[in-house]
Amino acid sequence: MDMDDFAKKCKIENNDELGRYVTAAADIRAGETCLLEQPILLLAANGDRRCSNCLKLTTEFCRICQVFLLCDNCAYHNEYDCRLVADMKGLRIDLLKGNPTTYGLLKCMILRENPEHAPYYEQLLQMEPHLEERRDTEIWKELQKNSVEPILNSGLTQYLKDGKSINETLLQKIWGIIDVNCFEVRAPDEGQLRGVYPRAALLAHSCVSNVQLCNDENYQMKIFATRDISKGDMLYNCYTNVLLGTDERRHLLKVGKYFDCKCERCEDPTELGSHMSSFMCARCADNKRNGGYIVKMKRDEAEKKPQTQTKTPQQLKSPPKQLWVWQCLQCEHTLSADTVQQLVERAKEEVFHAKDDVTRYELLLAKLTRYFHPNHYILLDIKQNIAAILRSILQNVALQPGRKVYERKVRLCQDIFGILQMILPGISRLKAIVLYEMANTSAELHRMRYGEKEVQKTELVELLKRVEMMLRESIRMLLYEPPETPEGQMTKGMLKELKDLQTDIKYLEEN
Repeated sequence: MDMDDFAKKCKIENNDELGRYVTAAADIRAGETCLLEQPILLLAANGDRRCSNCLKLTTEFCRICQVFLLCDNCAYHNEYDCRLVADMKGLRIDLLKGNPTTYGLLKCMILRENPEHAPYYEQLLQMEPHLEERRDTEIWKELQKNSVEPILNSGLTQYLKDGKSINETLLQKIWGIIDVNCFEVRAPDEGQLRGVYPRAALLAHSCVSNVQLCNDENYQMKIFATRDISKGDMLYNCYTNVLLGTDERRHLLKVGKYFDCKCERCEDPTELGSHMSSFMCARCADNKRNGGYIVKMKRDEAEKKPQTQTKTPQQLKSPPKQLWVWQCLQCEHTLSADTVQQLVERAKEEVFHAKDDVTRYELLLAKLTRYFHPNHYILLDIKQNIAAILRSILQNVALQPGRKVYERKVRLCQDIFGILQMILPGISRLKAIVLYEMANTSAELHRMRYGEKEVQKTELVELLKRVEMMLRESIRMLLYEPPETPEGQMTKGMLKELKDLQTDIKYLEEN
């Protein structure tokens, strides 16, 4: 798909609130590709040192320019970059080599110099840096010390065209653009890279997105619709972790992307009915009342309106009433914000200490269910951790896992999938993987029950046909993934498993 294809399906628009954003120029079907794009910049993440050619982790440097990293398996990197830096005879390379975060700015400065790549640099500068919101923050000060000052003090600018225009503000702006607009990209060995994709970055955010992103082995980004999108509708990508609660998602978006999310999920106290941030109401539990869930909601509009009568000096001194309250949907019982924060922090700490211990996880899950809604994101995290441990147990034949392990794994997958169905409508990588694990484990459990004569052959056939439907649905959602990715490779294995399952069903029906 080239720019013309993108223009046929998508339209770039602009307004004061969102800046530039993308709408559908025509009806887009679920699964249809909206955009294919190569990055204009690929950088190491978290201060990693990576080869400038293959992007694998390394500690070695190019023997020619002595600045860019180059692993033992790579003989050279970009010729223009190498020659340009190698000719800078007075460059303080110690300042660059000693501060890994300088490489992001160095690559941008060279992008600026190279006539062939200069248009990419201009594209970069058009992206939103949120410069004023970042100014004098901790990230600003950290980058100033470890990236901006080493670049300026290295003498690099004297070797560049119009080097006098390169100053602290420009370099901080570039870092702002990278931080605000970059995408996480899977690295070739382990960890993550940061990729800048100008057109993909134009998509607005929603915690209930209607597109999904994936990258192939050549770092090309593919964006496809997860459900039908009508002409004129906005294309939404989710910038944060959908498995977090509303306060956590909003916080991450505020500190990382500098905006307050007002999407349909964030504005709904029940999070689209998922209750991923809700608490159990003790008063309703004592009175055996169903549906007693404490959610975070806005106070009644009447309470927020200014009072017409004159306030006393004491009232003027009192703090303004909070706009938000944690309140039960049934009995209006409330929790203070401090109590909620303490419950969440204490639960996170206990989850941390239970690491990789399935017994502790199960005990903690039973304990926290008294306070948190069963779908709360912290409990969801625990369930995912337990499911991962059980996966390892079931894959180890030597452990000879019993039927209870299979049953527990299936129940966990059902719980997790039920939540994902609410927050991830349409095609979803996460849903597909959970559905596959549920199908795979269910098939073994049904065969086990048949071997124990708990179900008859006809029942087994019907149960395996249900598994077949789950496998088909999982494969359908994963077929949009690039074939060489882990998800693509998983799909190949699933297709073989589906064929084997169909053979088993046919054998059972004929014998």
